[in-house]
Amino acid sequence: MLKAKCKHGNELCSICLVADDAAKRAWEQVKNIAASTEWGERVNSFLTIRLSDGYCDGTLYENKKDAVKHCGGNEQWYAFFSFRNAPNGFASPKEAGIFLAYHRAAYDRGFRLPDPDDQFGGPDLIVPDMNEHLFDQLGRLMRSSN
Repeated sequence: MLKAKCKHGNELCSICLVADDAAKRAWEQVKNIAASTEWGERVNSFLTIRLSDGYCDGTLYENKKDAVKHCGGNEQWYAFFSFRNAPNGFASPKEAGIFLAYHRAAYDRGFRLPDPDDQFGGPDLIVPDMNEHLFDQLGRLMRSSN
């Protein structure tokens, strides 16, 4: 089922996206974990963030495989956040909203990223950080559902 397109012609637009309550919750929880945990402890750790409401229980997992196994067979309802490339967490609630929306869109289109049987917990969905790269990758993701 296709969603309505924004003024830029995208179903999921990093410019038009407004941070919802789930994004604000995820941003605040990840920010608090980053502030209360030593850099060396969190830099290679993973968090589970529930896609429906942005809830994060605050448990730091040593690797993605452990984080995926924690979900108990419901890994498709979670996004897995790594502090490796964002040691201080999300830069803003909007960035958290883009992260959650991007993962929701992938799952809605049949992607199954986490794999509890995979040695590394399954492939990661990498959200591009430049708008033009994001639009290109989002366009390919949206076209793949047709």
